[in-house]
Amino acid sequence: MRLTGMIPGKIIRFLEERANVGVAGTRDRHMMPRGYHVSGWRIGPDGRTMTVLVASPGTDRLVESLEDNGQFAVTVAEHPTNETYQLKGRYLRHRPIQADDLAVAALVRERFARSVRAEIPPGVSEAQVLDIRVPPPAVAVDIDVGEVYLQTPGPGAGSRLYPPADPRA
Repeated sequence: MRLTGMIPGKIIRFLEERANVGVAGTRDRHMMPRGYHVSGWRIGPDGRTMTVLVASPGTDRLVESLEDNGQFAVTVAEHPTNETYQLKGRYLRHRPIQADDLAVAALVRERFARSVRAEIPPGVSEAQVLDIRVPPPAVAVDIDVGEVYLQTPGPGAGSRLYPPADPRA
């Protein structure tokens, strides 16, 4: 039986206001994992679904893997604090990038830029750093979030936040 509910408000606020870097992963039919840069994200109005903006390259293999096994994990963090959460979910659909997706990606990119400006070495442009770490999105993937985990280094790392653990277990 699948537990239903909503992503905790604290996590939604983190995603909307502070998170500035993301990666995603799935596996292919041979159980080989593959990671992807994430350019942005948006929580659906239902508080259970998430649109993940995935950057190239390799999005053709991403869609193939998602259609094969339906599993998708997204890890989002705030640089430089390294507050980190992983959201795991079931693939619902994918689509091409739209104008509103580009606006979401631009917000994430600007949050990340503010966090690293002081760290960029002389001779390296901000655009170079951003193009590598927060590249433009290539495909939007919708998932039904089934689990959220704390991944911030320290006590509790790896613990499930959503859905809450069954106290009878």
